[in-house]
Amino acid sequence: MEQKFNSIRWVFSLLVIGLLFCPASMWAQGPGTKTYPHETLAARVIKLSKDYKVNVMYNPGQKDISVPELTVNAHDINGVLDKTLASTDFTYKKTAETSYVIVKKTNESQQEASGKGILSGVVLDEKGIPVIGATVVVKGTTTGTATDADGKYTLTQLPAGTTTILISFMSYETLQVNDVKIVAGKTTPLDVVLKEATQQLGEVVVTATYGQASANGLYAKQKNIAAMSDGVSADMIKKTSDNNVAQVLKRVSGVTIDNGKYVTVRGMSERYNNVQLNGSSLPSTEPNRRNFAFDVIPSGLVDNVTISKTFTPDMPGEFTGGLVEVNTLAVPDEKFLSLGTGTGMNTISTGKDFYSTKRFGSDWFFGEIDKRKWYSGGDEAATAQNIINAGQKNTYGFGRYKAAPMQNYSLTAGLPFNLGRSSLGVVAALTYRHEENTEEILEANMITRDSIFKPSDKGSYRYKAATSIGAVLNTGWRMGGHSITWRNLFNNRFNHTNQQRYIHKYYENYSLVEQYSVPLVSSLWQTQLDGKHNLFAGKLIASWNASYNDITRTNPDDRMVQGSIVSESANQVSLIDWGWSTNYGNSFNVGSGHIMYSKLHETKKNIGASLEHPFIIQGNRQSIKIGYMGAFRKANFEQQYLKAMRDYNAPNQGDIGLPIDEYFASEHFGGNPLIYELSGMQGTKADYYEGGQDIHSGYLMGDFSFLRKLRLVGGLRMEKTDMHVTTEMLEKTIGGGMIDSTTVIKKTDWLPAATLIYSMTPELNARASYSKTLARPDFRELSQSSYYNVDDRVWVINGSGIEQSRIHNYDVRVEWYPRPGEVLSVSYFHKKFIKPVEMVMRMLSDMQNFEMYNMNLDNSTAKGMEFNWRKGLGFISPALRHLYFTGNYTWMEANVKYNQEKLLNPNIEDSNPDFDRDRPLQGLSPYTLNLGLAYEENIIGAAINYNRNGRKLVYAGEETKYDQYENSRDVLDLQFSTRLMKDQRLELKFNISDIFNQDIIVYRNTRIIEYTAENPDPETGKSGAIYMDLTGDMNYNKGDYVMSRIKKGINLSLSASYKF
Repeated sequence: MEQKFNSIRWVFSLLVIGLLFCPASMWAQGPGTKTYPHETLAARVIKLSKDYKVNVMYNPGQKDISVPELTVNAHDINGVLDKTLASTDFTYKKTAETSYVIVKKTNESQQEASGKGILSGVVLDEKGIPVIGATVVVKGTTTGTATDADGKYTLTQLPAGTTTILISFMSYETLQVNDVKIVAGKTTPLDVVLKEATQQLGEVVVTATYGQASANGLYAKQKNIAAMSDGVSADMIKKTSDNNVAQVLKRVSGVTIDNGKYVTVRGMSERYNNVQLNGSSLPSTEPNRRNFAFDVIPSGLVDNVTISKTFTPDMPGEFTGGLVEVNTLAVPDEKFLSLGTGTGMNTISTGKDFYSTKRFGSDWFFGEIDKRKWYSGGDEAATAQNIINAGQKNTYGFGRYKAAPMQNYSLTAGLPFNLGRSSLGVVAALTYRHEENTEEILEANMITRDSIFKPSDKGSYRYKAATSIGAVLNTGWRMGGHSITWRNLFNNRFNHTNQQRYIHKYYENYSLVEQYSVPLVSSLWQTQLDGKHNLFAGKLIASWNASYNDITRTNPDDRMVQGSIVSESANQVSLIDWGWSTNYGNSFNVGSGHIMYSKLHETKKNIGASLEHPFIIQGNRQSIKIGYMGAFRKANFEQQYLKAMRDYNAPNQGDIGLPIDEYFASEHFGGNPLIYELSGMQGTKADYYEGGQDIHSGYLMGDFSFLRKLRLVGGLRMEKTDMHVTTEMLEKTIGGGMIDSTTVIKKTDWLPAATLIYSMTPELNARASYSKTLARPDFRELSQSSYYNVDDRVWVINGSGIEQSRIHNYDVRVEWYPRPGEVLSVSYFHKKFIKPVEMVMRMLSDMQNFEMYNMNLDNSTAKGMEFNWRKGLGFISPALRHLYFTGNYTWMEANVKYNQEKLLNPNIEDSNPDFDRDRPLQGLSPYTLNLGLAYEENIIGAAINYNRNGRKLVYAGEETKYDQYENSRDVLDLQFSTRLMKDQRLELKFNISDIFNQDIIVYRNTRIIEYTAENPDPETGKSGAIYMDLTGDMNYNKGDYVMSRIKKGINLSLSASYKF
């Protein structure tokens, strides 16, 4: 605790030092008693500006307004302005600590009057930095306002029609925007850029059309981001069939999705990526890997998703591939209410047989835990009770249902409030989605050489039911140069996967049926408060944030059982001996059957504050920023395996042929003849680990401009980590003793970063950056615990003493913004890894079973190129002006070198060169391609999206021919939309996803050949099986050893939304 406070005091000292270097003029105070005569507003403003050292702005049309005589005895400029304007039709707004603007009084009824519209946007400088306190007025009127701390403004009660807008600020050229179209009941967006004045005398007015001004504003925002980034906006999300963030992310350049929810960026797996929700870092959603399951966040709650691919000192230092930033719905500028509903089907699922263990009514909402749960605790007394409870929870056996159509509903509402000198906005959203899909397992061969088969034309299938409920409640307050936002998100996702496979046991020569049920409830809750304050006339910008994040992942009743197929009757009903599961092996053999409970609960608290001091040197804007970030994470994980075993002393009661629910009936437990025994690699602490991680970060960075074209952003970040993991478990031996371990890591890292940006033209940027980042081991990897992967028949072993990885990152990019909403860019990246962590697999001495380990390798290098574009086709013909061609292509290469024998046996002197490995990073696809063609018109819309990834390394084996790859697939999605009724309030969308429906194949570049005594191996003259090397072509080819081949079907959906 003392170290924590020392770290906070250290960073606080930096903030104080930064304040001390601020100009003394920022701390000036106002005068005492003053008397002002009856005079014009222009004369009064001059005196107030001098007496109170403030900047009071007004429209030229207001200068001759008469204001009364006034005597004040106060230091408060707000009171003086109140009395000055009391007898007029005007009021004022505070735009910064010492900046005010005179505006016309309005009321709510006028705002909603027929024929009125709204103008809203952001005022930026040429670097894309918000201009705080800029005046925005309608030319020739007294209607105006000023920008807030984010450079934002809103003009309400504007008559419908075409008007002219004037935007001005000290030391900038005044911008006159012509042809601004105001539509009744609508908000017209206008983001503009002000240029710094180059003349000392006289006012300079620059004229632009609405289209030209909007284009410049877009360029500035896109070009301002210091880090190289790519992203997807809410508007682009609507043009796809994506229903969660994982599906959205696959459309970003350099991104691939693993298992439908995990993100790989630039070929780098989950450990090299990080995630933030509304700017706050999140804990892992998975107990067995450092990763975040992005399918838990519905796309309907998202405003935009951005992936920053380069590091700057104000970002967390723990990412290399990318920092995924998800932002939920923004606070609105106008009130709205939107209702949505939808349905859909899958071509191989909907209306067809759907098998599952017992289902509960709450599975259609938050998912049932209590009625499935048999686990009561992890100590010895609780474990004894768990064994009793488990015998009474009989959820064995699959019932037959019909797969229901997909259904989804949404409600979104936004409401702004005009509070006079300040504004308040609220946005709320609710989403619900339920779907049931079937996956057909066409082919599967395990690494144990077991395989699936089709008895009497029965197939192997995986049945997936999922229910997701999400909610967002965000509110924001703004007044002048101050803004505070409170964001809240909750999401609960229930997944219930049931799998039935017919398996041929190779070594035992048995035919089995396997049933596997996995109910999983994942919940995420975040609440966050942040603020931004413009102080001392924009000479100091203070930002702060605090958040609490809570993630719970519960598997209340993971249940796997195998039965031996004894015979089949004429009506193709198999006679099953479920005693195979209870008689085979010992209690530690979970591969033949088990039940398992697990729960991960993680919390993460984040706090942060920063001070930024902008200033100008020779006409070039500069800034210095210092800040602190604290992240305090806690995790608790418990897991217990039990295995039903038969008491061999009990008499045989003719069990063969009993239905599964009767064989495992409650009355058969307690030694009659069944009993649950501790299983797996856990014990009285139920494979328990507890972890804590405190990270204190301080940073200092600068943003410097030279010659109006060159920009340097750089600085240094310090991260001080204090991490511990405690594990208690049972040895993997019958009657084994307890293992208790605690791992502690204390480390301080210094992370430099620099980005150089050269604006070759107003539309063309060149960037180059260098940074040093890191990847820390996660709690599970440091714990002395293990888990069993049922599908792959492999144990994953942790506690290998892995160390932190360090990465040096080099990036260059050229980006061109030819027109509004268009971009073309090309990037190159090069990364040098020191002690990367990879998953390594080895075969055990029995030549049948396998284990996998996370291990540090010596080093690795990754490199690649990215091409990204979004281009309108109106330059070809005016008839194509509503057509946009989008896409991205990424080429990647990243290999690791090691000797597996030396890696697993570090004390060996002479390793076998046959075990030398030079292979890709796990999760790497050598290329990704996304193409899209979208037609965007007021009433009709259409989009076609295509995606293809190169083969991806899933698991690395002992040799190249044993590596497992996922094949390349062509994925094509279509969407058609139409907007109907008045003001296009009703929108209908029809989606078709994965039209080609190609098989998902995981394979090895090998083939098994069986030699017999009659036909021996021609090289050795012996009989037996060999694995032929087919690594000459690493892509999938007919005859390769197929680990799994799955077909998912085509999804069709129809949705409607109405905006009131």
